[in-house]
Amino acid sequence: MSLAEQIASTPALRAVFSPRATVQAMLDAEAALAKAGAATGLIPADAAAAITAACQADGIDIDNLATDAALAGTVVIPLVKWLKAAVPAHAAQVHVGGTSQDIIDTGLVLQIRAALDLLRGDLATMADAAARLATAHAGTKMAARTLLQPALPTTFGLKAAYWLTAITESARAIDHAAGAALAVQCGGAAGTLDVVAGFAPEFVAAFAGELGLAAPIMPWHTRRAPLLRLAAAIAGAAGVAGKIATDIALMMQPEIGEVSEPAAPGRGGSSAMAHKRNPTLSIAARAAALRIPGLLASLAAAAAQEHERAAGAWQAEAAVWPALMLAASGALAAMAEALGGLDVNIDAMTRNLAHLPNADAAPGAAAALIAAAIADYQSKIKGTP
Repeated sequence: MSLAEQIASTPALRAVFSPRATVQAMLDAEAALAKAGAATGLIPADAAAAITAACQADGIDIDNLATDAALAGTVVIPLVKWLKAAVPAHAAQVHVGGTSQDIIDTGLVLQIRAALDLLRGDLATMADAAARLATAHAGTKMAARTLLQPALPTTFGLKAAYWLTAITESARAIDHAAGAALAVQCGGAAGTLDVVAGFAPEFVAAFAGELGLAAPIMPWHTRRAPLLRLAAAIAGAAGVAGKIATDIALMMQPEIGEVSEPAAPGRGGSSAMAHKRNPTLSIAARAAALRIPGLLASLAAAAAQEHERAAGAWQAEAAVWPALMLAASGALAAMAEALGGLDVNIDAMTRNLAHLPNADAAPGAAAALIAAAIADYQSKIKGTP
């Protein structure tokens, strides 16, 4: 992981996609495969127990595994070799019923699921903070701006309510897409499940049940649209973070001075200009939001895969997904912190109303719109009517 990726992400997300965690996710898939084999009579129960006990990434030399994987063309080949050596008495029962892509895809889905829990937490924190701002500043008048110019009076509460609705929509979109995407991959060498012919549905269900994932109707070796839809929803959430960050950065300009990011030791300084206070959280969120469309484009390009299993496309996805999730985590975590500690300068908002010829006008349906946004947030994120 590069220094830039470390700076632009969160420790918790980096832990989910660390090399060792990636190997552990694949070993979790191998363990579940063995348990499913035992549950359906494909392999002996004692073999499944031994394989499961051995599926611990702590005992693996990750650097050597990576070197061997580069030669083999897939990390699963040296991983299975290592696992067989760890259980010599049951080596013949290791990896029965699966293929390399089954293990890599399922491991990736396990990592995505863990990462989504972290993203959901940041989205919930963002939503809570935006809801508080919308409520507290429902009557705080300020200048609305269109085409970067003062337009009509609005309230800061209404601006925060717009943010809140965008966050709520993003959270729901991720949940909806995750429902279809978080499924095991189980097709065997050519997507035909030959090894478990006669009891394939039971085997796939047992495999999925061991991991707490959905059991797909068919293997999705070259059917990547569910993952792509989830990636698009995540990209949308990062875009919302980038939009809020852009608003904050513009409002934080000293000549505007309407909000300030929360202060912290060492934050916002300049290496050359001591007088500056830079909007570093907003910068981080914007930078991530600007990177993510290119990553999403790579996943979209990889969706056109050939025949039953592709050569290069799903391997490309496996490299892009960690970068996408790391960037999204950086964007959402930065905005969760910024919104949670945002300093609102009501005097500056009042002062800037002087740029409007109708500064005394009432800001339209602000109260009703804020109430609608709060109700939607409470229903869809807080789970209260």
